[in-house]
Amino acid sequence: MTDVDKIIADIASKQLRIETLETRNSDSLDFHDVSVWGLRTALLCAFEAGRKAARAKPRVIETGKKDTSYRATIEASYQDLVEVWGEPAKGDGYKTEAEWVIRPTGKSVITIYNYKSSRSYADKNPEIKDLREWHVGGHSADVVDRLLRMMNGCAKLIHRAD
Repeated sequence: MTDVDKIIADIASKQLRIETLETRNSDSLDFHDVSVWGLRTALLCAFEAGRKAARAKPRVIETGKKDTSYRATIEASYQDLVEVWGEPAKGDGYKTEAEWVIRPTGKSVITIYNYKSSRSYADKNPEIKDLREWHVGGHSADVVDRLLRMMNGCAKLIHRAD
């Protein structure tokens, strides 16, 4: 039984009171009356399990900016970035404290990083986990729109470089 099968069987058991999802070739065992609210709850549980599984796989595959340049500033919480991309790599500990390097396909590179905005740069700045503004870097301007699509509404464009 795969992990997915276990999750589905668990939802069926807990939410719908269905003992097994195995075919038993008996109408009384294979067909069940289910309330619409029970079905809704089971579907929501399955949806949330899928979201959780997608978040568990960090997409950051290597560190270092790889010669990218500033393309935009986005608004996003540190927690949202961690949920989507995993834990960040450490920056230089001065101007940059956290950075994500994303390679969606081929040679394309997108970087998300703070720049001179956290406490490591100046005591008056917020802690890294309290930041809301992040720089986006890349080799071309199209990385900004691509990143915003990949973030599924978790980020908002504040400024785009010319």
